[in-house]
Amino acid sequence: MTHNTNEDENAAPSQADIDTWRILKKALKNALFDRGIKIAAEEASLVTRFMLEQIETSGLRVVPVKPTTEMQRAIKQALDQGKRMSVTWVKPHTKQRWRYQAAIDASPNWRRGYILDQRADGGQPEE
Repeated sequence: MTHNTNEDENAAPSQADIDTWRILKKALKNALFDRGIKIAAEEASLVTRFMLEQIETSGLRVVPVKPTTEMQRAIKQALDQGKRMSVTWVKPHTKQRWRYQAAIDASPNWRRGYILDQRADGGQPEE
């Protein structure tokens, strides 16, 4: 599934975005430390960002196992008038795919969390 980067960039960052980024970064840093590799916080950010970008180029996306409130709201609103991708009748499978895509698009986004985390540390994120 592809995601809409314009929509991701325009969405307001949330605490869930920051938390998601920090959880992923800490997990990678701890995994490396458990294997005897100690890296600085800045290095952990760079390695985590690289890893997540590689995952996304493979067509995958990191999303919560349990849907967030925003994801649940997006699922409920996915077929509302104006959000549907078609006004004609569509198969239930298509509707389910639209709901699923809406949930993914509404999930916490590590990129927004990364940007906010970099600004909080006093640096500007590299794009």
